[in-house]
Amino acid sequence: MNKTTTVTNLPLPSGGWICQAELAAMLGVSPRTASLWASAGKLRGYEHGFPNCGRRKYSKALVELEMQTQWNRAVDRQRDLLTLGAGGGE
Repeated sequence: MNKTTTVTNLPLPSGGWICQAELAAMLGVSPRTASLWASAGKLRGYEHGFPNCGRRKYSKALVELEMQTQWNRAVDRQRDLLTLGAGGGE
């Protein structure tokens, strides 16, 4: 989870939650992979936090925030690599 996420900007438990199949679709993985990741605890940061409620639900806002954060990191790394490659040969 992004370190800048605070209690004040967390989604409310009353809405904005998605099921594991929707999470899998957002992440571009199969529902089985999402299930394995959830069992391994890799998705705990996105769960709604109500234990023993049946099916897992995940915060769509937190997943989108993390996806955007990772995208930005990848773009920055790529930019750094291109900058090093362009200036390194001179």
